[in-house]
Amino acid sequence: MEAQAALTIDEREPAIRLLVADDDPPARSLLASSAREAVGEIVVLEAEDGAEAVQLGLQQRPEIALLDINMPRLGGIEAAVTLRELQPRMRLALQTGDPLTHRERAREELLPLFGKLELDRTLAWLKAQVEWFSETPWEPRVRHKRSLMCAACGYGILRPTPPGRCPMCQAENAWVEAPSLSPARLLSV
Repeated sequence: MEAQAALTIDEREPAIRLLVADDDPPARSLLASSAREAVGEIVVLEAEDGAEAVQLGLQQRPEIALLDINMPRLGGIEAAVTLRELQPRMRLALQTGDPLTHRERAREELLPLFGKLELDRTLAWLKAQVEWFSETPWEPRVRHKRSLMCAACGYGILRPTPPGRCPMCQAENAWVEAPSLSPARLLSV
């Protein structure tokens, strides 16, 4: 019976991980406990500054991150941009005590911005992200390479998309699908 219980625990889906970064310990704890209460099964990782947030983001790979803008060593916007480059699937949002000051920069970086006094809006966003991750199976997009040949000179390449010009003859938009070679045809060549 113990083996059966262990099997069901291991088969459960892993909980969504939330990274909360704020240099103010009471604000960080309040957000972490509010997130657990609002969402339920969620693992909350806490970081004291942006540099620690990036480190935790790389090591723990959380699905969602909520970062304070004003933090020592590395600010929230810079940490969010870095995390987005390293973990493109991670959902990121910013939080600040002064949203008007940072609204334009957040908009430029396409990051949602919440005021620290807007806890209800922040938690509603968080719930939506958790629901999205719970309902969306993740499959990496694989771009299949195609065998292409320049119609002008016969130069062949293997790429997902054709380049604008042929590197050999400089012909523009001269790419056609290369005829596939069967194993028998390869032996005769």
